Amino acid sequence: MTIFGQQTKRKPNMNDMIFSPIDKRQLIQEIAEEVASRIIPELQPVTPDDELIQIPEAMKLLGRSRTTINNWRREGFLKEQVINTRVYFKKSDILNAGHQKNGRKK
Repeated sequence: MTIFGQQTKRKPNMNDMIFSPIDKRQLIQEIAEEVASRIIPELQPVTPDDELIQIPEAMKLLGRSRTTINNWRREGFLKEQVINTRVYFKKSDILNAGHQKNGRKK
């Protein structure tokens, strides 16, 4: 059996079929463009200020304790990114947070 130009040994079912008013090539092109628009921003090179750093380096940059960093995370003041259970921050976010918090009265 052939599905979208590919040979398959299994029997077709309704999940294999796409009913669309547009041409197959146009559909493939639209899907490819959508995938590319989601992937390309992720592939952009990291600028020095957008590198990801962990809590110990954030503590050094801000001159603050781990407790303060964790409080700021909980308050939503610092945006974190969790990757494989590890917490990271964008270096630029940390530097901006330091300027904002240092300007406020405690």
